[in-house]
Amino acid sequence: MARHLSESDAGLGWLVTDDGVRLRYSERGAGNEGAGTVVFLHGWAANGRWFDHNAPLAKEIRMVTLDYRGMGESEHPGHGSRVSRIAADVRCLLLKLNIERAVLCGTSLGYTVIMSYLELFGYERIVGVSFVDQSATMYYKPGWALGAPELSNMAQVAELCSQLAHNLDQLADGIISSGFGSNPPSDREREFFKDQILKCDPRHLGLLMYDHANLDFRDLLPHVKCPVLNFVGGSTKCHTIAGIEHIGTAVPRGLNVTFEASGHWLYWEEPQRFNAEILEFVKMCSAE
Repeated sequence: MARHLSESDAGLGWLVTDDGVRLRYSERGAGNEGAGTVVFLHGWAANGRWFDHNAPLAKEIRMVTLDYRGMGESEHPGHGSRVSRIAADVRCLLLKLNIERAVLCGTSLGYTVIMSYLELFGYERIVGVSFVDQSATMYYKPGWALGAPELSNMAQVAELCSQLAHNLDQLADGIISSGFGSNPPSDREREFFKDQILKCDPRHLGLLMYDHANLDFRDLLPHVKCPVLNFVGGSTKCHTIAGIEHIGTAVPRGLNVTFEASGHWLYWEEPQRFNAEILEFVKMCSAE
């Protein structure tokens, strides 16, 4: 299957947040919002281009992506390197585009962004949420050893941040390899993702990872009010499968869906299947 890397079909725009930071967003299928709207929230050291393969969704629903501050084409302001601030930026995006019934789909870091959003802002503009390949909490602690094996404590995160400060270029190679499951990335994909990762602000990435890895929303999961579709990379290299599955079983209205051969970026690796799953979920949530 040919892998599409163009963003030429996206309507690109700029959002100015309530603290004055310019963020890049994309919007496709604006005329389809009656059938549903999905807002994709990318992971760490990424941007909205990670969802290029999911653009066919815009034939049936509205599809929106956002480049977080310090990543992609968005401004690098040097402040706001916290998950809660990104959640506030998402709120600004929904207001800017007048999105009143959104399904938020968060990959990796996008999980803590969404959980922070729900805790801070509630469900006024949210009809459903979806998570992709993220354990319920990353650090190991008493009674919990289901997090991220390579980032399971502060010492490991500190080592990652040290690498960020000195050699993002080399670290990017490891990030790309860890994103894929059974089938490794092509040379073209490696080049594409590396170019995108190198757009990030390394200092921002480090501060953000300290916050993201430390967050624990397990107490909030049983109180999530909307439907939840939780994707599991069956060949993930980033998290324990049981830790990811915990999210889908802990929420009242959750469903776990496993992509056995795919990894952390399963929506890129198996876009046709992913698009079918998320499309059905968005339409279901929007019809409630």
